[in-house]
Amino acid sequence: MDIESEVLIVGAGIAGVALALAMGRKGRQVVLIERSKQFPNIPKGDFLQPITIDLLDKLGVLPEVTKHCAHVARVNYGTLGGVNCFTGSYEEMDMPVRYALNGDHHHIHQSLFNAIEEMPNVRFYPGMNAGKLLFTDHYVSGIEAGSAGKTVRIGSKILVGSDGIKSKIRDQLGLKYHLYPYEEKMAKMFAFTFHDVTHTREEASFFFGEGVSCGVFPLPGQRLRIYLALRKDIWQRIREDGIESLRGMLLSLCPHLQQEISQIVDFKQVQSIPAYYLHTKKWAINGAVLLGDACHALSPALGQGMNLAIQGAVELSNTLEEALITDDCSESQLRLYEKKRRKYVRLIQRNSTAHTYCWFVKNRAFVTLRNAAFRRIGKCPNLLKEQMLTTSGYSDKPPSFSHMLRFAGIMKP
Repeated sequence: MDIESEVLIVGAGIAGVALALAMGRKGRQVVLIERSKQFPNIPKGDFLQPITIDLLDKLGVLPEVTKHCAHVARVNYGTLGGVNCFTGSYEEMDMPVRYALNGDHHHIHQSLFNAIEEMPNVRFYPGMNAGKLLFTDHYVSGIEAGSAGKTVRIGSKILVGSDGIKSKIRDQLGLKYHLYPYEEKMAKMFAFTFHDVTHTREEASFFFGEGVSCGVFPLPGQRLRIYLALRKDIWQRIREDGIESLRGMLLSLCPHLQQEISQIVDFKQVQSIPAYYLHTKKWAINGAVLLGDACHALSPALGQGMNLAIQGAVELSNTLEEALITDDCSESQLRLYEKKRRKYVRLIQRNSTAHTYCWFVKNRAFVTLRNAAFRRIGKCPNLLKEQMLTTSGYSDKPPSFSHMLRFAGIMKP
């Protein structure tokens, strides 16, 4: 082999970098390869839930990450006209971290990357394309990678595919997956960044309409990030009617942001975001394992995408450490991380699908029932607490039967 490693990570997105940092902190020899020569400055915001903040603190990067984030104390859910149905307060929850953060993706990613650059046992190779997997006695033992027209053989005790939703590692491992593009079901997602005139600080909000919804998140530097999800037929009508129609749509959802929304003057300010759902049946084989979007992904993620990546990376680091200590890199050992993470990941994916259905359906009767159900959550403290614990990352339990009856209005709050 040209390069040897204990852990070889393919893909230096947030999941791969978080795993490299976690394994580096454990003193392991880590190689991280990335096909891009430099990280793109993605105009994207990311929401960090309380448990993720706790993990970043343990990894020693929270102070740096916090510099690039806005503090979030509350999350609001409402309907057309900016009418609030209920508010979940992190500050009122009984959990180790009682706030969230929202920041620019590239700044959060760079904060973690800066930490691994200072670690001599973590080597990073940009501009290196993953090629053919190498096997020894039915175990993945490395990879052939291409860089500057040359082929490099990199050996590993464990190979991690964190190369995204179109993972080449997943394909070579022969792991079956299901990719469900929401856009095929006529859904579109967009994002806008505004100067925050009204100083809407320390809270994030979701507003649901008929065939449309939006999320509002604060960003540092007096900015706001608004996400708009809507049916494709509605978007086509807006495009035909012009930019004034888009402003009108956003104002119908959050009229309190009139000054911010007036900043939209051209469709060139609109950033299109892919909408999809990915589920992989198995995350590991002998000597190799998948991480992040390579094995599970969802968009709209409702503020969970980066959280799932970082939480999964930390959990996988514990599994890999045990595998290296015991010299057991078998499929059964590596899938221990999958067994610990899959239940929560599936719960978040189902929540995202349910939220998508709630705004996607364009039916007055359903919308009336949905709005009434949202208001009931605010009147049922235990149900609200359960929902907050789940989204915060501190619970993987679905709502109890009695709570579902209260949500449906069959039982009193």
